[in-house]
Amino acid sequence: MTLGLCMIVKNESEVLERALKRVVSFADEIVIVDTGSTDNTVEIAKKFTDKVYYFDWIDDFSAARNFALSKVESDYWMWLDADDIVPQNTACGIAEFMQNANNNVDVIMLPYVVERTEDGKAIFSYYRERIIKNNSKYFWQGRVHEVVQPFGNIIKLPFEIVHEKPKDRGNNMRNLKIYRKSIADGNILSEREQYYYARELYYNDFINEAIQEFNIFLAMPQGFYVNKIDACIMLAKCYLKMNDIQSALDIVFHSFIYGLPTGEACCQLGSIYYNCKDYKKAIYWYQCATLLKPDIDSGAFIDFSAYDFTPFLWLTVCYDKLGDKEKAYEYHCRSKEIFPNHPSVIFNQAYFESLGYNSQLSNKRR
Repeated sequence: MTLGLCMIVKNESEVLERALKRVVSFADEIVIVDTGSTDNTVEIAKKFTDKVYYFDWIDDFSAARNFALSKVESDYWMWLDADDIVPQNTACGIAEFMQNANNNVDVIMLPYVVERTEDGKAIFSYYRERIIKNNSKYFWQGRVHEVVQPFGNIIKLPFEIVHEKPKDRGNNMRNLKIYRKSIADGNILSEREQYYYARELYYNDFINEAIQEFNIFLAMPQGFYVNKIDACIMLAKCYLKMNDIQSALDIVFHSFIYGLPTGEACCQLGSIYYNCKDYKKAIYWYQCATLLKPDIDSGAFIDFSAYDFTPFLWLTVCYDKLGDKEKAYEYHCRSKEIFPNHPSVIFNQAYFESLGYNSQLSNKRR
């Protein structure tokens, strides 16, 4: 089976070559659509493919991506953003899979890592539809936070794609402006769009509006249950910014309606109780987080640190606040095993050494 890469770009000269150098090792064709670059993005693209096209930007990511898709001739197509990284083992895995693939598979889901440690371990990731059969049934939907609805014979492979944007490229209001323009034009947001619109409001610090829009999303009869859980956690963060502790607690507990408790929800409860100086309750919820496993098959955004490192770190602090130095040191050692160079771990190590603890694991560790 042949595989074509689809990519839309604008002013990506800093990262484009990094992505394409790896792609040429497994893609049979590369389609690049430029939406208005003013740097040398197009010149870089032409070093790797002659299938470079132009598309007038109309505040619609799906329109641009579907235009790119229309130019693909391969049996399957794969999408990447210019600031994505394809690790070597992923490139090899994709190449081997496509060599042996048949057309019975419709959609291939791969982990999308959006945050990782210095040594490459995933901290925050989720599965995305990544390689898709090239026929008219599959197309992009949504002006922003666009998606291809996966259906048919769907498989999941373990090969990671890493999103790593340049360090000086911070958050901006581009996505929020697109949503607001769509609403002003009279468009009604779907459940998924409502969820992402509220997230954009939160990340751009429109907290009162975010509270309103998250609540609208939660009141919708439909909606992906993992998005409902995440909306509750994000809504709690909004309430905390408004110093409304009770509403923050209530909405996190409300998330249990939609599914089993997650490590992210338990850590959020632990954080609220810690800030209320109720260290025993904080310990309870942080310990709950350590007993859970991330549901990587759910499609949720997964913060892997919420299931080990984050609760270990805060259990260290909570037990220290209660005067139980041995227990605090035990959890410090567990957090140190995961991220030994984390600034908080380094600080805690110096603290325990000042109390006479050495760098070895506590004999009382369970």
